[in-house]
Amino acid sequence: MTNKLKILTLTLLISACSTDDCNAPEACADVVPTDELCQAYFERWFFNDVSKSCYLAAYSGCSQKGFESKEACEKCKCK
Repeated sequence: MTNKLKILTLTLLISACSTDDCNAPEACADVVPTDELCQAYFERWFFNDVSKSCYLAAYSGCSQKGFESKEACEKCKCK
């Protein structure tokens, strides 16, 4: 294998494993807030560790938790 091909292969592998656009692991542990007093409205995706799947939840609160999209939730490897 040539050096250029090795570098290209390594670059592709690193790119595929990158989590720069991912909120893991913090967002994977987020739960829908139930005790915040603010009146902002959010619809966010949350990861269910038991079913290993993402679900959309609407809530009112002070801060955005979870993921902005289902794709972002599914891309991240939540553990």
